[in-house]
Amino acid sequence: MRAPLDALAAREPETEIEAQSDDAEETSEIGDEDEDPPEEPFIPLGSQDAPDSPPDEPIGGHAAIARSLSPPANIPRVLRKEARAFFDGAMFAYTEGDLLGARLSFLAVTAIGDPDTAPAAMVFLGVIAVRRRDVPEARMWFTRAATGPDQHWALVAANELRRLS
Repeated sequence: MRAPLDALAAREPETEIEAQSDDAEETSEIGDEDEDPPEEPFIPLGSQDAPDSPPDEPIGGHAAIARSLSPPANIPRVLRKEARAFFDGAMFAYTEGDLLGARLSFLAVTAIGDPDTAPAAMVFLGVIAVRRRDVPEARMWFTRAATGPDQHWALVAANELRRLS
């Protein structure tokens, strides 16, 4: 009974499709097409080397923070996804009237520093501060967003700063 099975296993594949399916079986790749590509390596925050010397020109605090929102091209995709999830949760909380929950989620988005969501989060943090009647904090968030790289949210923040004055 064993001889026919050994003969079947030893035979050469007759077609290219059979050869590919045999290769896929050996490497266990069947059913892996739907998976995401491998994640980028995790880089802990603060693990980058500090610059050798300070910059030549003085940098204002808000401009430095806004410039830090332009992350290097190698920002891990995991952090971008996490920032987007926090942003979506913050928008849900904001529309439901949960300003505290929205504020906490927007703070997480700005801490991650994703350039796609952080400028909008700063503007919404400013709006939440205005609704809480905390004008100094609102001015801070609007100033940070106004000096950021995203032109749309910078314009929105500049308009809100004019309204505060």
